[in-house]
Order: sequence, then structure tokens, then C-alpha cells
Amino acid sequence: MTMSHLQGALESPNDHETDVWIEQQIWGHRLYNDQTPWLLLLEALGIMQFRNSDANHSLIFPGLIDGRHENFTYSLAMREELRTILFKDRHIEEIASSGASDAHMWNEWFARVMPGGEGANKLGYLRKRFTHFTAFANAVALLRAAEIESNRTRRATSRHLAPRGPNMLTADYGEGRKGTPNKDRRFFSRGGELLYMMLNRSARRETLESLVADRLLADRNKWDTLARVFQPKEENKSVSFDSLGYLPMPSHPAYDRIAEDWVSLLSLHKLPDDSLLDPLMRLTGLGIIRYMIERATEVLGIDDEMTLAMPIDMVSTTTVGVKKISKDCFRQHRDITRMVIERVVDDVEGTAEWATAKTAVNPVQAINDLVNRKFHFKTDDPVKPAAFPELIKKEAISNHDQHLGRVIGFYAEQIGLAVARKGVGRWYAASDGIIEALVYANVNEPWEFEAFLTKLWDRYGIIIGPHVAGKAFKTFNYGHFKANERLFEERLRVLGLLNRLSDDCAFVKNPFHGGKTT
Repeated sequence: MTMSHLQGALESPNDHETDVWIEQQIWGHRLYNDQTPWLLLLEALGIMQFRNSDANHSLIFPGLIDGRHENFTYSLAMREELRTILFKDRHIEEIASSGASDAHMWNEWFARVMPGGEGANKLGYLRKRFTHFTAFANAVALLRAAEIESNRTRRATSRHLAPRGPNMLTADYGEGRKGTPNKDRRFFSRGGELLYMMLNRSARRETLESLVADRLLADRNKWDTLARVFQPKEENKSVSFDSLGYLPMPSHPAYDRIAEDWVSLLSLHKLPDDSLLDPLMRLTGLGIIRYMIERATEVLGIDDEMTLAMPIDMVSTTTVGVKKISKDCFRQHRDITRMVIERVVDDVEGTAEWATAKTAVNPVQAINDLVNRKFHFKTDDPVKPAAFPELIKKEAISNHDQHLGRVIGFYAEQIGLAVARKGVGRWYAASDGIIEALVYANVNEPWEFEAFLTKLWDRYGIIIGPHVAGKAFKTFNYGHFKANERLFEERLRVLGLLNRLSDDCAFVKNPFHGGKTT
């Protein structure tokens, strides 16, 4: 079935199974609340690694070819042995502390990790790579420390390592009968595909090409080397995906903003590779949040700076006025994604096509056919034509509230840009991690403090102090925003990111900006 698209959007080269095709027309297919910013980053890097290593692709980011939506098959490595060792084993520590002979410990572990002789057959190569079993056990403990989101309960095939090189990138899949992979997309739910396409369509893709290959996909990192030791020489098993998700707009300021943040971070050669991924994840998550809000305002035709504003509360008894406005803005951002879905339905109801269908010989069938073409919505229940719009909205909003509608709040918390309190709700507030990421990506030489605050507003819609608040809000508590600004400055100072030279002169600094280091 041919997909419907909003004005200016690309045609989707693939059909996607959806209950209602509305939010996909606005934001794409798909962003999903079960896919955390970390997993979104991992999925995107897996695609980049595939293109970087596959002889059939000369570029990671070729851009749009002939103005058409991206469409290619890609594969991600399963790394079964690595995951068995790290995430399925329950015996290494016990055996390593048993005091038995080295040979006995190896044999005991092989028998317990994969019974029936499979352990020795499939993992026997490890015995040749470690001087003794306890060295192997220590190496396993070390690599397990590189797991991301280790506090989450997930199946072994959905547990991942921080991607410090190509040998640490893995597919996300379910295990079907007899261990066959099941491409259920529970956690790699195409958000990473959308991120890849955003970068591929950005104005900085050519600069990103070499930076991504050098900083993220090179196999020189010590963690990546250790991960390679645990794997057989030939890693042949992979999970293939025959199509990409759908990203509507051929270009967008949000794509360029995300790409610019990537370029800025990847260009910080003094920032250690091990410290690069966290700010990259946080700013990518922020970029997705901004994209969702901006696309909603575009489709609604809203051109209001206040709608895009993100007042960031430093969480103090002296900033309660900031907190109140922050909660209001967060609620508006959550609600606007529902409003735009309703607008898309209303716009179709106002078309000549709808008017013609209402006057057809069989208006019920004609309207049913129309909404099926526009929204992939069908119902076998008898519905009067006038009732169709509300029925579609109800179905679409119900789906939205369960998944995509939760992404903004969920991502904001995950990247350290929001807090939630029982009985109070959620509002925008900054963790140290997101503050550091914003400095790393936006400060290349000492910046005057007020100029830095203005840049955060111009670039992300972030509001800290009263000067910028006055640009977005007609009324606000000046004293509370001024206190918020002072608290933010103090946090920058404590983090080593600000120097105050005098009462009137403070500069934000990036400790990792500069040339390459060896």
C-alpha cells in the first residue's frame, strides 16, 4: 500500500506496518520510548560500521541519491560467543575462586556454560588466548564494566557494551526456536535508522565521514581489543535488515544541529575516546527532543519562540519561579505532539477529497477508502462519515500516548535534562553530564558567560537567566531567574568549566579544546 506524506516530505520506499499512519508522516517511522538514547546511538553506529566495512558502499554518508529516500539492506553482528561469556555465564567467578587446577577450571567452566560438550567446541579457543583461567576471569570482569545501562533487566541479546570500537557493536534481537534470531525490533526499533538518516542528510555529512570512521569505528581502543580477544577469529553470524525506517523531510535544521554537535565533539581530540560517548549520547538525545518539538510547530504553523523554549531549573528554593515556567513549557511540549496529530486529521477533513467522498453514492465506503489511503486506518464497524475524524484521532492519540508521546519526557530524563517528582510532575532541569556536554560542543575558546547563555538559547532554546528569559516570556520572576543564573555559573565553576576574572568578567572554558594529543 502506498504511504501518504505531508507536503515537502519524501516518499517512503517501503511499506511499514502501523495501526494509524499519522505520527509517521510528521516525525518518521519510528521513534519509540523503549529505545533509550544509548540504544538509539548504538543502532545508528551499527549501520555506520556496516557501511564503513562493506565493500559495496564507498561512503558512510553518501547523502540522498537522486533526491530519493535512503533504501539499503544492512547487517549487524550477533557476537554470540561474546554475549554468552559476558551476559549468560553465571559460573566464572565461582570457578576462578575454587582453587582447583587450571585445567580443571577450564573444563568445569566449559561444561557449565554450555552443557553437552558445546562449551569446549565453541569456546575452546579462549584457552589458548589466556595464560590461565583466573586471567580470563579478570578480563571478563573488566569488560563487563563496559556494559551500558547495566541496571536494566534485559535479555542477553539486548545487552550492549559502550561502543568503543567495531568489535563492541552488536545486533539487538530476540532468540527464537533453536537459538535462531528473531528480528523483533523491541529495543533497536528504527530510531537509530532515523538518526543515521538525519546525519546522512545534514550539511556536515562530508566532515562527519572521516571523523566517525576515525573516532568511533577504528579498532585501536584497548576495550575494543579486549572484546576482540573474546571472539572467534571469524565472526560470520549476523542479523540482516532489508529496509530502513522512514524519515519524512529531505532536510531540516534539526539534522544540521545534531550533525554539528557530532562534529564538535568528534573534533575534540584531547577528549579521550572513553569519555566521548557519554556527551555524544546526551546531545543526540537533546537533538531528537528538539526535532520532535520543531516538527510539531512546523506542521501546526506556529512561529513563536516561547513554544520552543526550554527553561532549565537549577533546582533550588530560590528558583521556584523557574521551576513553574519550566513545568508549563514541558507540559506544552508534551501536549503539542498530540495537537499536531489532531491537526493532520482536521486538514484532511477539510479537503475537497473529503467533501467529494461525503457526497458519494456510498459515503461510508468512500470515506473508509479515503482514510485508509491517507492514514492506513480501517474499521469493520459501521461508522457514520461525520464520526470518522474523532475515531481516527482517538486511535492515533491512544497509540501516541503509549509510545512516541512519551519520548520527549523519557529522553529528557535519560540525558539529564529533566527531573520528575512524585506528586509534582516533570520539568526541565540539568544534570552535570548534560552541562558538560553543552560546553564541550559549543565552546572552542573562552566564551564570556552571558554570551554562552545566549548561544544556548539561539541553538537549543535553552533558558537559564533573566536576559534570555525576557526574549521568550512576557512575564517572569526576574529574581528567580537571576538566582538560577548564579547557580548555573557556580556549577560550571565546580565542574572546572568557568573562570571568573572579576565581578564583571566570567568566561566559560572547554578543557578539551585544542589540537591533537599523542
